[in-house]
Amino acid sequence: MSDAPDIADDKFMRRLAWQSVAIMVVMFALTALLGYWLRDPITDLATQFVQLLGAPGIFLGVLAADAISFPIPASTYLFAGVASGASVIPVLIATSLASLMGGALAYLVGPQVARIPFLARRLEIFRPRGEALFKRWGAWAVGIAAVTPMPFSIICWLAGIYRMPFKPFFTATLVRVPRVCLYYGLFALGWASAAG
Repeated sequence: MSDAPDIADDKFMRRLAWQSVAIMVVMFALTALLGYWLRDPITDLATQFVQLLGAPGIFLGVLAADAISFPIPASTYLFAGVASGASVIPVLIATSLASLMGGALAYLVGPQVARIPFLARRLEIFRPRGEALFKRWGAWAVGIAAVTPMPFSIICWLAGIYRMPFKPFFTATLVRVPRVCLYYGLFALGWASAAG
């Protein structure tokens, strides 16, 4: 792990910023393409999901994704809200609260997760980046991870494992809320752009 200090340098932060922008562009483009080619089946599926489970279903899906790296990404539930035409405010509230609670839950279970062999191996992949980010940025490492392509649950696990004080940790996770709103806007814009 001798390369860890290099991971936290400004070059790494610029790369993370560019990756974040690239992912947003890809999300917009993919949403537009899906809206153009598969609009009806996606709308039907998303509408069925939202009608059946509503905001609580979105909440639980995002909670699982952001707490335990559930295989379905949190953004999928946000996209379902857009594609179904669900009311914006309940979707944003459910997604934001679930993401914040998921991060807090990940923080609390992080030390236990580190004891599970399968998850411990996955965690080791991100440990050098996490250690370097925590060393350089402290609690803001969580905030940085919250808006970048780094898996949110894993950085929260690491914060718990490293026993970061909870108050600064949770304060840093609040940047998830504007990220949720931005991603919702990107999905809505991409989906609407393919409607005509």
